[in-house]
Amino acid sequence: MLNARKELNSIPDYIPGKSIDEIKEKYKLKQVIKLASNENPLGASPLAKAAYKKCVEKLHLYPRGSAPELVHKLAVKWKIKEENLIIGNGSDEILDLAARAYLNKNDYAVGASSTFSVYSSVTKAVGAKYKAFPLENFYYPIEPLLNFENAKIIFICNPNNPTGTYHKNEIIFNFLKKVSKDVLVVLDMAYMEFTGEKEPPLNKWIEQFPNLLCLRTFSKLYGLAGLRVGYGIASEQVIKVLKKIKLPFNSNYPAQMAAAAALRDTAFVEKSLKLNEAGREWLTQNLHKAGLDVLPSRANFICVKFGKRTPQIVEWLESKGMVIRFLGSFGMPEYVRITVGTALENKKLVGLVF
Repeated sequence: MLNARKELNSIPDYIPGKSIDEIKEKYKLKQVIKLASNENPLGASPLAKAAYKKCVEKLHLYPRGSAPELVHKLAVKWKIKEENLIIGNGSDEILDLAARAYLNKNDYAVGASSTFSVYSSVTKAVGAKYKAFPLENFYYPIEPLLNFENAKIIFICNPNNPTGTYHKNEIIFNFLKKVSKDVLVVLDMAYMEFTGEKEPPLNKWIEQFPNLLCLRTFSKLYGLAGLRVGYGIASEQVIKVLKKIKLPFNSNYPAQMAAAAALRDTAFVEKSLKLNEAGREWLTQNLHKAGLDVLPSRANFICVKFGKRTPQIVEWLESKGMVIRFLGSFGMPEYVRITVGTALENKKLVGLVF
């Protein structure tokens, strides 16, 4: 009998949000609204789509593994050197690279108990252990992470998925000052743009904290979830280590070109942020009116308590063509995560809830 590594037995299967086609087939529906996976309800950046279409004549060629055009544009955006950047097949891949590069068997990584499950899975996949700390009033725990002396990696999701709660830049900065320099801090900022806060000076942060790895993505704000493009910003030392184990052609050519074009689409970005801010406020207020507890979110989703009948409610909504995310796999079985949609999609959801 062929046996896989025993460490893999401790990794639960990843449970993604249900797809539109899956719900259509299950309930024989013609129209389904998906507010489950934090995708941009406006679709992809128009400039990104145009750039993607231009790549059709080069699909037979291998991409440049270093993604030079995209890396250059990101370096200009963040005022850093190109050597401070790595492109990933989604930021998920960079999480995997970090675990494989910095964790030995039986080492520890620490993070929250209710957060993105990939932190735990990439840790366990290399034979290391994930120490989970409970959320503090639904906020990602910060100070307790410092007290676990055996940690080799600290994972921080800010804003946190799935709660949407957020620590301000100065809190993160003060935390970083307290972390031992031989511990890698992975700061996942997938939803940072939606906070409305000023971007932290990442160029200065990675210079002051050579043990910091910041993750960003094109999946959310830029609407490129289907292309899987993420990137990491860190010291040259960390980036060199990650590139040693990165696969040669991890980011495909159309994805690179679309992401580079998306960075120029300021009109789409502004429209997306305005839509999200207005929709998040509207959903929060109206779900409060329905008697539901809504956590204060700074992301492109909200976290809502439905109570003990949450699984049944989620299934009923799906039967009506409305897909939201049940948070049982996050350790929050009485809660759901709802992506902020268009005004019409938000009204449809609230109408069903009422």
